[in-house]
Amino acid sequence: GQTLDVERLGDPARLVSLQTAAELEEYTWLVAGCVGDFWTKLGFRHLPPFADRPPEEMAALGVAYGQGLQLINVLRDRGADREAGRNYLPAEELAAQPEEKVFAYWLERAEEQSGGGLAYAASLTNWRIRFATALPALIDARRHAPLRAAGDDARSRNMKVSRQALR
Repeated sequence: GQTLDVERLGDPARLVSLQTAAELEEYTWLVAGCVGDFWTKLGFRHLPPFADRPPEEMAALGVAYGQGLQLINVLRDRGADREAGRNYLPAEELAAQPEEKVFAYWLERAEEQSGGGLAYAASLTNWRIRFATALPALIDARRHAPLRAAGDDARSRNMKVSRQALR
């Protein structure tokens, strides 16, 4: 995923965008969605009983959870990414509609995907793994409101959750 990122967006001297929604989905799969799939398979193989849901359902939730978390990072870090010459929002969508609408669509998509993180965590049988899995979902939930409130302004600055809010 990182190699593909460098190949597609590696020239910091000019702003380069991902071209399609499929490229953004592929990026979020490669850097985070595959992690949910990997850990789910590992859990079912080595930590039975891993979850109350079937492996296929858990894998789908895990993939969506990882992709949603990465997508929130993409949206939150737009300002810094632009300064580095990268834009992850699909160029074809940005050419067809205002950036605010594109941003709002992908924020909604991120919320849908990462929202399954708590369902995933609640299905886990080991309390330590459940806690470790739920924590990123809880932190992620705190990112949605500031991003939604900032709207288009989020593109000009990094959106972070304060340490105090995390505690």
